Amino acid sequence: MTTDTKVVEKLIPSGKLASHTLVAGDPAAPAVILLHGAGPGAHAGSNWLNVMPDLAKEFYVVAPDLVGFGKTELPDPLPTHIMGWIGTRVEQILGLMDQLGIRSANIVGNSMGGALTLQLLSEAPARFVKVVLMGSIGAPAPRTPELIRLLSFYGDPRPSRYRELMHSFAYSAEKFQGMDEIIAHRYKLAMAPEERAVQEKMFASMMVGIESLVMPPNLLGRMPHEVLIFHGRQDRVVPLDTSLYLIQHLKNAELMVLDKCGHWAQLERWDVMGPMMKKHFGAKG
Repeated sequence: MTTDTKVVEKLIPSGKLASHTLVAGDPAAPAVILLHGAGPGAHAGSNWLNVMPDLAKEFYVVAPDLVGFGKTELPDPLPTHIMGWIGTRVEQILGLMDQLGIRSANIVGNSMGGALTLQLLSEAPARFVKVVLMGSIGAPAPRTPELIRLLSFYGDPRPSRYRELMHSFAYSAEKFQGMDEIIAHRYKLAMAPEERAVQEKMFASMMVGIESLVMPPNLLGRMPHEVLIFHGRQDRVVPLDTSLYLIQHLKNAELMVLDKCGHWAQLERWDVMGPMMKKHFGAKG
């Protein structure tokens, strides 16, 4: 097995649309699919680029820009409801797996990517092995003030508002290494005319219909997968209550609450998450 952990960008057919995808590791190794969260300017690299080389030492790691984000192709017309966006992304991920010859994979869903993961597990359970959820939506919970401000960002997209939004994702923004670079990079993407036009419509659909993403208990209870759930104790965007709901209804799940951690668990607490995730997925080390 190769130990090359270099991250490569590819445009890969994935059903009706081509997905801009980050890939690393040996295609012969067990596959791990990484699904990023939402937020203005989010994409696969913003969530996963820093941790992919570590995972790629033992896994074939695939991280697409989900439809509506980054450089992935867009449907025409755009979905008008959040469930339409999720359905399009379900087809995207299954099409991407087919194109790459991945019959089954481990999967990681962060925030909105967690709701997508749960929908994939419900619709295509045999395609997935073990699961990690991180600060996942898809559970009933009150909308936090930070989430409301995220979904309404384009109503007042000034740089100072964006900085405020990004700071709310971290446990301690002042101590978060590289925060200014993250803000500058993502704000530029969020304000690019084509991306802004798409995301304004997408976030408007989430503001109206985000509760539609809640996975009912009877569907969660049918999922046989081993699920490891991470949640930051100080997550101000998605409350811990969401993961408590999931752990209540998933029949084969474990919850790890990370202290001194906000909504960016993979960036703030990889020291804990990384080893546990790799062990969960069957790493030999």
